[in-house]
Amino acid sequence: MRGAKPERSPELEHIFGVHPIVEAIAAGEAIERIVVGRRRAAERELSLLLREASARGTRIEIVDDESGFRHFGDARHQRIVAIAQPFRYAAWSDIRTAVQTDADALVVALDHIEDPHNVGAILRNAECAGAVGAVLPDRRSAAVTSAARRAAAGAASHLPVARVPNLVRALEEMKRDGCWVIGASAAPLALEYTSIDLTGRCVIVIGAEGKGLSRLASERCDMLARIPMRGKIASLNASSAAAILLFEAVRQRSARTLVTSRTSVQSPVNP
Repeated sequence: MRGAKPERSPELEHIFGVHPIVEAIAAGEAIERIVVGRRRAAERELSLLLREASARGTRIEIVDDESGFRHFGDARHQRIVAIAQPFRYAAWSDIRTAVQTDADALVVALDHIEDPHNVGAILRNAECAGAVGAVLPDRRSAAVTSAARRAAAGAASHLPVARVPNLVRALEEMKRDGCWVIGASAAPLALEYTSIDLTGRCVIVIGAEGKGLSRLASERCDMLARIPMRGKIASLNASSAAAILLFEAVRQRSARTLVTSRTSVQSPVNP
């Protein structure tokens, strides 16, 4: 159309550090170029990574170890930075499909967590626990930024993450898909987390730093899970709470599998 302004292409994203870049390449992300320090480029393991990236069409730019990274500011880049297309969020419908087709689907929901490092650490915990996806609101919440991706140590390249306009509605939809929704909470009526069944389809909701779960999200939870505190500090970091609940789910599912496998084996018959 005459006179229309050309659409601005989305800004490229910086991925800092070896592990996030390795996982981004393994996941087939669209990396345009990699900037690497001269000494690092000579390291054997890193040279193999650069060779693989180059074979996939990524431009490799070797720079001075000190001056070549000044324009990246104070980021902890480890003298290697990937310049990539913006993080690709999963479609919310794809996560719902994964839940509907997996009787043991595990999902983590982030209730307006604003610290990108917490977001990244929670994504790392969720991916390691075998979650099928993560969901976060698209307003008043940290996005999956370069800082979040660094904290995720590559997990963000493998775990489907969806942004939704209304997290409460997303929780309601997952309940209709057969999920139990469990919120991390320090409320007096919350149950100790080890007493809650975290097997089967399950959503673990982690509240914001300091504020905890929002009222509306808390009201949509089937149960609230409390992690006992024995020290003088009243609560855990959001990512630590997420790790405890996610891996309690892993423990329960592993124990259930072990019991099933044992009971399926017939005891030897005494003569």
